[in-house]
Order: sequence, then structure tokens, then C-alpha cells
Amino acid sequence: MDTSASGGASPELDYTVELRWSAETQAWWKTRHRGSPHQIAAALDELVIRIRLDPAVARASQSGTAQVRYRAVGWLNRKVVEQTIETVAIVQLPGVLRNHATALRQSLPRRR
Repeated sequence: MDTSASGGASPELDYTVELRWSAETQAWWKTRHRGSPHQIAAALDELVIRIRLDPAVARASQSGTAQVRYRAVGWLNRKVVEQTIETVAIVQLPGVLRNHATALRQSLPRRR
């Protein structure tokens, strides 16, 4: 999925998210987004929903031991400004993505 949007006062980020089962070398899910931190956070919220609907996740969640490698990289003006790499249980992945989205939203300046 590649989403692009512009406008608004926030800086525009390029952002990729890659998910892979811990035992696999190829990505199971890979997205690229471009937009404000708020737009990237919204895309992460949507990814949580899509992952919950994925039949492979339902099967893997039954075991309770399936692990996913989560990698997120953000660029601003072609410079890496954020990089997260961690391995989490598949049942924890929605919470990790939601926390990441919240952190992006909190990085925005407060409106008066």
C-alpha cells in the first residue's frame, strides 16, 4: 500500500512499516506512506484493523506463541528521523502499532 497526501502545516514524512513472521525472511506485510505525522498515525490505526482481519493472524494467534518482527522507518527530507525494530508476540502487535500511532500524534505541536 502506498498512500500519499500533502497539505497542512505539519512536515511531510516518508514512512515504511514492514512485518515478517520471526521465522521468515520475506515480509508478510509491507506498507509505505507519505504524509503528516497525523496521517501516518491514521495509517497505523488502519493497519491494526487490517491485521486483525487477516486469516493468517487468526491462525497464528491460536497458538499464542507466534512472533512478528516489526520494523518502522520514518524519513524527513531524506534523513532517517525514526527507526523502530522489535520482535513481539502476534497478540501484542495491535497494541504496539497503536502505541506507535499515539507517539506520532503526540509529536505534533499543540493547537491553541
